[in-house]
Amino acid sequence: MNLPIPELWEIHPMLVHFPIALLLTGVVMEFLSRKRPTLTIPAAGLLVTGVVFGWLSAAAGLLSFYTVPAHTKQAHVLMWWHLGFAVLTLLLFTWIAVKRWKARQVSARHLLLLASLCGAALLVVTGYLGGMIVYHGGAGIQPDLLSPEIRTGHHHGDSGQEATSGKQSGNDHERARGEGQHEH
Repeated sequence: MNLPIPELWEIHPMLVHFPIALLLTGVVMEFLSRKRPTLTIPAAGLLVTGVVFGWLSAAAGLLSFYTVPAHTKQAHVLMWWHLGFAVLTLLLFTWIAVKRWKARQVSARHLLLLASLCGAALLVVTGYLGGMIVYHGGAGIQPDLLSPEIRTGHHHGDSGQEATSGKQSGNDHERARGEGQHEH
């Protein structure tokens, strides 16, 4: 069995689920540790590990930004928003993780719990934008599976050729489904 070697742009989606799961679980455990103090150290550990994976995922995301195949112009704009929210989220969680690791023996104070909730909300928004980039903008989808206007459209480093919005009308979608596409 030959396993394909991942492209550079495929590393980010391989890693991104780890910081999401670790950080959100760490936030939940921070709140649970208010009633069960034995959870304070594991909660802090989850936050620190989540931040480490977050920065690795961010580095892979930067590689993806420059190497991802065809996508719409709208997806390109969303990539900048995704990048901005990701950096803000990681900076906030890095501050939280450092504070929590230093005081991992005690439950988080109200300010850190509030910051953790804000970080979780930012993380959800960042993930949502990432999903929009893929599912609505075609970024990260094998180019031969995409519509011609996306496939020949917006690429990083192009000579200025831009794609249309990349959105299909309902009739176009139905026609595409009738031409060999299967409904899920």
